[in-house]
Amino acid sequence: MNSKSRISFRIAVRTLVVALALVAGALTGPSSSRAAASDFPSIKSWAIAGAFQDSSSLPGMFVYCVGALGVRPDSIRVESRAASLRFLRDRVAESRPDFGGYRIYRMINSPDTNYAVLVRRYSLNPGSELTWNFSVVDSATGRLICKNAVVHDSIVTFVDPDSNGSWQKVCRRRDSQGRCLSIGDSVFVLVAPPGPHDGFKTWYSITYEKKNTTDNDYEDLFLPDTLDNFARCSNPNDRLTCPNMNHKLRNLAGPVEPTGGPTANLERVGVVPNPYRGGEVWDPSGSSEVHFINLPPRATIKIYTVAGDLVREIRHTDSIRDFERWDLRSGANAQVASGIYIYRVESNEGGRDFSFQNRLVIIR
Repeated sequence: MNSKSRISFRIAVRTLVVALALVAGALTGPSSSRAAASDFPSIKSWAIAGAFQDSSSLPGMFVYCVGALGVRPDSIRVESRAASLRFLRDRVAESRPDFGGYRIYRMINSPDTNYAVLVRRYSLNPGSELTWNFSVVDSATGRLICKNAVVHDSIVTFVDPDSNGSWQKVCRRRDSQGRCLSIGDSVFVLVAPPGPHDGFKTWYSITYEKKNTTDNDYEDLFLPDTLDNFARCSNPNDRLTCPNMNHKLRNLAGPVEPTGGPTANLERVGVVPNPYRGGEVWDPSGSSEVHFINLPPRATIKIYTVAGDLVREIRHTDSIRDFERWDLRSGANAQVASGIYIYRVESNEGGRDFSFQNRLVIIR
């Protein structure tokens, strides 16, 4: 076996080992004694539809230490294409000399970490000061310290898209050539990537960032399984054979479905995609569906053929989400054929009946 083949074989073995480790971790859970003994990283996290508001959620603002602000009442604000991720800070991990921060990734349609997009960093690395506005852990006591006082900002709230992106320096005012008008006229703002999107299942993952030493590489921290819980790890620095305990699948939260919130105006009701074409990228694997969007809190959706035959009736009762799925099956659970369909949305608001009707095209 040549050197190239040996490397490919070792990568394949490591991939299989990590997969087995994740399965074992899912069965035993992060609270198992062996996981705790090996300092297995498992960040407690929760994904919520809408914009969750608390002291660590300050859209468009930078505060040196949110722990000094005091506690704000927890609440959910319905916001278009918004989702929130809350996670519990790991004081043991933050006390490590190689801890550089937290990294938040987003996945859409499936929890496939191969397509994870980095949407936010909370970093202690030099040059990333604006990404970290929390207290720091006193390694001797484990307490959270902010401005020489003990605080309790142990839970971080990340609001997507309000809190995502990277901090970039921009000019508040520019001249005709795009230059800053004066020295010191620039500010730091969060520049966010696109998404999330209404009605699409969204997952989030949190990993630990590595503390930069020689290079400013800002990578995920490599935490080898030194106790050989899942594979023999003779050399902790060998990333090809040693399973990495700091894995995106280990700290996965979701799915959550961003929504614009219910609306009482039935004329805004629509279907996406329309026309529907089978086999497109938005289709979940092994199934087909369309979304009725901009629905009121309570509505009945009736789908008919152009001949007037009732195909399916769907009842929507949701005070948070503004959409409902149709799996393109009839009331008898048979797949519907290609063609033009009529959908009718009926609602009763304030004792009055309202209805809206339009067409949907299905192309198999």
